[in-house]
Amino acid sequence: MTTTHDSLGISEARSQLGTLVARAVHGRRHTTISRSTTERAVLISEEEFEEYVRLKREREAAEVRAKMDAVARGEREMTIYTSREQGYADLGLGDVTR
Repeated sequence: MTTTHDSLGISEARSQLGTLVARAVHGRRHTTISRSTTERAVLISEEEFEEYVRLKREREAAEVRAKMDAVARGEREMTIYTSREQGYADLGLGDVTR
């Protein structure tokens, strides 16, 4: 699967949004949309986003399993969390709103 990538400013992307969405969905053509030098987003198809989320969750689950295995081997101390947020923060898993 080959993908191509474009980069546009937000005003230009706004004027071409329908075309950009069609290219993302049907042509797997990603577009970086820049609002400033530090604010950028990438327009991808829903299918690619779902694949990204699936892979991210698989990676996070593997990290948690590895840490649990380390506890079982005595290489890491067992921690009890009082909230999901606290556990996610300690495990370095980021956003808890998923």
